[in-house]
This record gives sequence, structure tokens and C-alpha cells, in this order.
Amino acid sequence: MTSSNKDFKPRRFLEGRHLQTVYNVLFPPDNALEDEYYSESILIPTNDGTGDTLWLEHNPPLAKVRKHASPWNGYYIMLVHGMEGSSESHYMVSVGKEALNRGYGVIRMNLRNCGRGLGLAKKPYNAGQSEDIEVVLKYIYKHFTKSILVSGFSLSANIVLKFFGEKREHYAKAFTATSPPLDLKRSCDFIDSRAGNFYRDHFLDTMKEKVMLGIYDISEKMKEQVLRSKSFFDFDDFFTAPIAGYANVLEYYNICSSVKYLSGIKIPGLIVHADDDPVVPSEVWHEIRWKSYPLIQTVLTKKGGHVGFISDPSPDNPEGRWLPRILLDFFDSKIKS
Repeated sequence: MTSSNKDFKPRRFLEGRHLQTVYNVLFPPDNALEDEYYSESILIPTNDGTGDTLWLEHNPPLAKVRKHASPWNGYYIMLVHGMEGSSESHYMVSVGKEALNRGYGVIRMNLRNCGRGLGLAKKPYNAGQSEDIEVVLKYIYKHFTKSILVSGFSLSANIVLKFFGEKREHYAKAFTATSPPLDLKRSCDFIDSRAGNFYRDHFLDTMKEKVMLGIYDISEKMKEQVLRSKSFFDFDDFFTAPIAGYANVLEYYNICSSVKYLSGIKIPGLIVHADDDPVVPSEVWHEIRWKSYPLIQTVLTKKGGHVGFISDPSPDNPEGRWLPRILLDFFDSKIKS
């Protein structure tokens, strides 16, 4: 099922793709999830024998911690951040807050060595690390509820799509994926081009900082080679792909691109993307025959940037953050159907 959503209108003076993308980073929402809402940290081991640890932030349903709160609807939403983000990323906070206010419990997952989990893993995260999604889902399933929803953003939107398209137990009832890089090679080519070099340099700098910290179990020779990389392709070729066990970077991109897994998805999902995304090119989106995937709803907006979607404030949306409403409206429709 496909759709084109015309309800999103960018905030006045923030119509540009780059302004939509960086506004949330420069002016993030207050992280009320850490003070106004009850929050606890949970550390769980990965299942790959590395001894790596995942750091989760748990916000229980408001009915569990407040008097006179809306009743818990029985569901938890698992949120997974994008490249070099964390459980504190603006979209994790704004979507988490909206979910809590609607009666959900929330788990915000940090990918390996992200956020407060920095230094707790010998391996980096990567775009195909669906086994870590499974580990967290199993934990929620065992300890909190069997009614689970999943929402991934940017790089993790790719991981989420890959996970639900694989032949494995999925635990969740529905998912959303926002601004996913559906074809990793073509996304890499774009961000390594002149059009994407601002974002490439930003991400490479932060990823190299982690390598310089010495938290990864790699040789000095590999470390020096990685720190000399000037492109995403080289970084993934010298570091991400071999550490993850792939023969080379092209095999990594081919196996982990979520576009290959869409046909295997067996639960309802929503994919949201902006046609002017300056990080993930839209060409791949337009080539996909979305009508071939009846369980997947799509929303393609003309504007919005990369995980941006900032609209004018209104009485019912004073911060003008459009994305949380769209995602939660979808989840609400699935738990009521």
C-alpha cells in the first residue's frame, strides 16, 4: 500500500532540506524523559560471544509510576536511533514522550558504543546488526510485555526493515522506519559525493573519535588505516565490513541493504521519507514498486529533510514536531484494529 502525505508543511523559514535536518540537532526538545518521567538504565549482553553490552533506557508506562495517569494499553515501543545517535537523540526523545503520553511503555536502545554505552563493546555497530534488535526484543518480551512495537530511524530504520524481512522470530506486532537508507551502496555513493560531504565529514569525525579512544579490539595497523580514510566507503572497507565478518565492503552493502528484505516482511509497517532528504537519496525510493508490499504503508513528503519534519507550532502540537504524531497514529491504529 502506498500513500503520499500532503499534511506535512515545513515551518516558515525552515523550508530547506538542510535547515529541516539540522534544526532538531541545534534546537532539540528538552529531554523530559530523564527528569519529568521515571527512567531507569538496563544493561544486557549481546548474543554473539563478544562480551559486548547494550545500554537501554527504560521509561515504564505512566500508569505504573503516576497516579491519575492514562491507563497502560499493554504495549511497549522499542526505539532505535540512527548513525552516531543515542537514546537521547531528538527523535528518540520526542517520539518517546508522545508514546508515554498515549499510554505506552518505552525502551530506547543504544546501539553498540553509542550514548551511555560508549566503551561497553569491542565491536562497532553496523547497518545489518539485526541480531542486536532480536536480543532487545527478547528482553522486552520476557520482562515487560508480549505486545511490542518497533520504531527505527535512519541507519536503524535499515536494520529494522532487514530484521523483519529475515526468516526468524520477530516478537513484534508492527513497526515504523523513518528515513531508511534502503540501498547502502547508493547511499554511500551519495554521501561521499560533493552533495553529501558536509554530513560525511561530520559522521566520519565522530566515528574516528571512537577509534582513537581505543575501545575497539583492532591492531595498530588497522587503526592507522581507518584514521586515514577520507570517505564512508573507505571507512566501511577498512573497518566496518571486516570487523563484522564480511569479505569486503561490497558484500557488506549487498547483504545488509534493507531493499532486499522488503518482500519477506510479514507484519504491518510504516515507512516515512522526505523527497528532499540530503543524507539518503530518494532515487531508490522511486524505483521500488511499493504496491507489491501490501503490509507496508508509505508516506513520502515533498519536504522534511533527514528525520526532520519540523512544522509550524499549533495549539495541539506546540513544538511543531510532526513525526511523532504520524508514527504514533499508525501504532494506535494497529493496536485498535
